[in-house]
Amino acid sequence: MESGLLAEFDRQIASAGYACRSEALRDLARHWLAGRRLRAGWSSAVGVLSFVYDHHRHDLGQRLTGLQHEHHAEIVTAIHVHLDVRTCFEVLILRGRADRIQAIADRLTALKAVEQGRLTLIPTPSVKKGGER
Repeated sequence: MESGLLAEFDRQIASAGYACRSEALRDLARHWLAGRRLRAGWSSAVGVLSFVYDHHRHDLGQRLTGLQHEHHAEIVTAIHVHLDVRTCFEVLILRGRADRIQAIADRLTALKAVEQGRLTLIPTPSVKKGGER
């Protein structure tokens, strides 16, 4: 590794609070491997889908609710926030296979009045209902 790159890495990991380089490399390896598993689609995951939408758009509320009920097995909870008289912010917590969570996020954020949406996925060990592995 080039000395400049290594020096910058060491400065950044020190400012992030790592005690040593090996801890930072461990976290980088975990993050890289997690990304590979998620891209494969079959990984068990948890996700946070957040999106902003105009709730005055024709029947959007019913379509959002319908899609959430359709995917009740994956959607653990929802938080709804009124940003102003027209705009709402919604956050969904999901769990299941990464490819299913991605498909649900794609369907919800593709609705016409959804202005912006973002999904964050974190791979998890395969966990059954009740917390058993």
